[in-house]
Amino acid sequence: MDNITYYSTVKLLHIIGMSAWFGTALAVSIIWSKKDGLDLNLILDLITKIEMPASFFIPLTGVLMTIDQTYWLNIGWIQLKIVIGLLAVVFSHFSRAMLIHQDMKKDKNKQKFSFYRNICLLMLFIIIIIVGYK
Repeated sequence: MDNITYYSTVKLLHIIGMSAWFGTALAVSIIWSKKDGLDLNLILDLITKIEMPASFFIPLTGVLMTIDQTYWLNIGWIQLKIVIGLLAVVFSHFSRAMLIHQDMKKDKNKQKFSFYRNICLLMLFIIIIIVGYK
């Protein structure tokens, strides 16, 4: 058995966080697609309790991995992954802010929320493809 290193531990935590974030984003999109207005509290709970901590934790573990092994910043695809990941964080936070501060009974607000959620999910899916391909 290989020695468990600091880098492999942080990488495992990074993968667990990414799985939690993608899974929650997918679950929220599925719940939202039912078009049932009764699930707004469930969606807000999922976003607040799972997605927000994961979207904070993933960049943190990414920075810790980069500090440990600095050669990652010389690779072009990792820089693309970082930019896409940070944009996914932005759209995730936009959608949560919409859910908290806007009247979700209006169609325009529902469309904006759906747009932000779908963009976030698309970006997370692109990251999975980039990492899986490399």
